[in-house]
Amino acid sequence: MQFQRVKGTEDFYAEEQAVQDRIFSVLDSACRSRGFLHVEPPVLESFKLLSAKSGDEIKEQIFMLEKRGDEELSLRPELTPGFARMFIAKQKEMPKPVKWYTINRVWRYEAPQKGRAREFYQLNVEMYGSSRPEADAEIINLAIACLSGLGLSSKDFVIKVNNRKLVFAILSQWIDPKMHDSVLRALDKAAKISPQEFDAELQKAGLTSEQIGVVKSLRISAPVNSFENLINPYCKSPEAINALNELKAVLAFVPKDFVLFDLTLVRGLAYYTGIVFEACDREGKLRSIAGGGRYDDLIATYGGDATPATGFAIGDKVLTLFLQEKGLIPKPELGPDYFVAPVDEKVFAKALEIAESLRAQGKTADIDVLGRKLAKNFEHANSIGARNVVIVGEKDLAQGQVTIRTLATGQERKVPLAELLHPKKE
Repeated sequence: MQFQRVKGTEDFYAEEQAVQDRIFSVLDSACRSRGFLHVEPPVLESFKLLSAKSGDEIKEQIFMLEKRGDEELSLRPELTPGFARMFIAKQKEMPKPVKWYTINRVWRYEAPQKGRAREFYQLNVEMYGSSRPEADAEIINLAIACLSGLGLSSKDFVIKVNNRKLVFAILSQWIDPKMHDSVLRALDKAAKISPQEFDAELQKAGLTSEQIGVVKSLRISAPVNSFENLINPYCKSPEAINALNELKAVLAFVPKDFVLFDLTLVRGLAYYTGIVFEACDREGKLRSIAGGGRYDDLIATYGGDATPATGFAIGDKVLTLFLQEKGLIPKPELGPDYFVAPVDEKVFAKALEIAESLRAQGKTADIDVLGRKLAKNFEHANSIGARNVVIVGEKDLAQGQVTIRTLATGQERKVPLAELLHPKKE
């Protein structure tokens, strides 16, 4: 019987893993360069925690473990609730703002398709303790830096930005606040459904023809240097004006060529309270590459002291597809710097000593452990992508040297043994 991998999961063989490592290394460096600290929440969390503020869609996708005793445990479908729990545990003793990130696995029970899987990796970034627009801008700018660091430019992706407070304030002028959630759900789907389906969603929410007309007129998308003229006519209330000013304050600190205002952007997760954003493919071929925003009520919801918070996430599946689409997948170099080939078993001990010395110098060094003939070792070294072969033979050792062949050119050179075993320190 041959076992198959579980549907919606992926095997990472050496080449795929090397590509993923390179991508994650870029994301990791971008976060660290801005003072974010790497933390690790556990894989298992209580279902109560995970479902407290997640949207209905994510609640339905949670992998539940078989209940034992009174505990209902789940595999995390996202990382923010775990971060929030960790923050609350030590929030009184940590200097603010707290800036955390991780790159780790999450699980969602959904139908596997292009860009979606049941097990995937996510970069999760959170900042706790600042309600200022500079904090939102720092988060958006980090998302841009992560994608730019992978070779993507403003010609490839755009950051759509909105303020949920602005949407609520504008809707309140025409629509009962009790109906806002239904309207937001329809707006969240607007880009993915036909105009007829969008109308049907609004009718289902109980809106009149006049109200539907108002909502449809709010499908405003414009560059940040021109959106005000389009949105100003709708900002009659003090709440709408304040929300607009809040958004403008954030946009003042982000690069304009990467950003687009989109009033229909509300994001699906129920815990967002203010600024929201998504990184999208300029050509519109893929779903959002990154997304995040502000969630100032989340910490208090989980029992902590009220704390402003903002953050974002990038999923590896859509990101990898996007990089493939743009021809930007990094080419991995899997082979070792050196393959050490003892001519026979009599010199294996010295060959091993050479390999260990190279490793101690920070080089990667493999060694023959199958007792191959030299010709077979050259074949093997080529097949694994080694850059050099160190030939260790009795005659060379008697003269205090070894032969090194550079595989790309076929050139060989004699190297003093002492140079490999005891290199001069610079």
